[in-house]
Amino acid sequence: MGLADRLKDVAKKAEEQASEHKDQLHQAVQKAGAAADQRTGGKYSDRIEDLTARAGTVVDRVAGEQQHAPAAEPAEGSAAEPPQ
Repeated sequence: MGLADRLKDVAKKAEEQASEHKDQLHQAVQKAGAAADQRTGGKYSDRIEDLTARAGTVVDRVAGEQQHAPAAEPAEGSAAEPPQ
C-alpha cells in the first residue's frame, strides 16, 4: 500500500467520523467562536461570526454534505482565503 492509498484511507476515515459526529463538531465550532468573541471583548464579532460560519461549512463539506448556499465573501482587507 503506497502513501497515496494511505492518505485516501485517512481521508475516508475522517469523512466517516465527521459524518457521525457532525453535530458535536458544529457545537465545538460555535463554542470556540463564542470563546474568541468573549476574549476579544466583542471587538471582532463580525469577523468571528464570518469565520464560524465558514468553519461550519467546512464541517459539512468534510462530512460529505455540500451546503446549497454559497459561502460569504471575505471582507475587504481580510486574511488570505483558506485552502480549498
